[in-house]
Amino acid sequence: MKTLSFAIIMLLLCTPFELCAKKKKIDYPRAEIKVSYNYHHLALNGDGEVKTRDYDYLLLANSQVSKYYNHNNEYLDSLESTPQGRKLSHQLMSIGVDKYLSTGDDSAIPHYKGHLYVFKSLKDMITTVYDTYGLGEQGEYEEPFTELNWSVSDSTKTILGYECIMAETDYHGRHWTAWFSPEIPLPDGPWKLCGLHGLILEAFDSTGQHSFTATGIENCDQVIYPIYQPKQYDKMKRIDMLKAYSEYRKNASTILRAMIMNTPDGTKIEMDAPKEQKPNTKNIDFLETDYH
Repeated sequence: MKTLSFAIIMLLLCTPFELCAKKKKIDYPRAEIKVSYNYHHLALNGDGEVKTRDYDYLLLANSQVSKYYNHNNEYLDSLESTPQGRKLSHQLMSIGVDKYLSTGDDSAIPHYKGHLYVFKSLKDMITTVYDTYGLGEQGEYEEPFTELNWSVSDSTKTILGYECIMAETDYHGRHWTAWFSPEIPLPDGPWKLCGLHGLILEAFDSTGQHSFTATGIENCDQVIYPIYQPKQYDKMKRIDMLKAYSEYRKNASTILRAMIMNTPDGTKIEMDAPKEQKPNTKNIDFLETDYH
């Protein structure tokens, strides 16, 4: 059985940003609060079948800045940002593949759960988004908070022990209902949702395809590191990124099938005929739909 050496284990304990900060004494901002969210959504498989997915995200926030991200994804990006990390990543992949081949369990194979990072500057009222838009293609864009225009109601309910007020908005093709708590006076929330007089603890769109639910809140002083950039992020317009990703999703199965069947060394791998594409009768779509 393969094991990790002591040196590699030590790499797991310190991220490249932590090592760099110690050497250069970089003064990164620190969070005042950490919020765990469950992102529940419907998505389409390559054959058009509707799948339910749940991803865990974290929001690190203070009164000036915030970062919304998936810890697993950041860990994988941190490995790819250094030679030592890439070596460890390859070893973890090898261990995971060996386990899959022997047991059929693929849980140990390192894999991304989406590719989204959202940074907000509450002072400048600017959101910066990093995400994928194709196979190995990553993009980034900025947009102002002013695109969110909330209507606050008198409805209230309790979430995680905090009294929350309901608010609604139309945003980039979807109608959103959110519950925010003035007891936590940060105008922030999951994904790009923000701008209310309190932290958003729950939000869902009117079609039921996407929702965010806070699962835990704690005070913390964790460092808010910038994004690791082992990949090249292309500066793009939001609509262009969504259009490009939509086109990629339509052809992803064909692209991946061709890559598997035609290996770099010229070996041909035979595969069963692809399943017939099911129609998207439920109009499953991205978080933002105004790219159509």
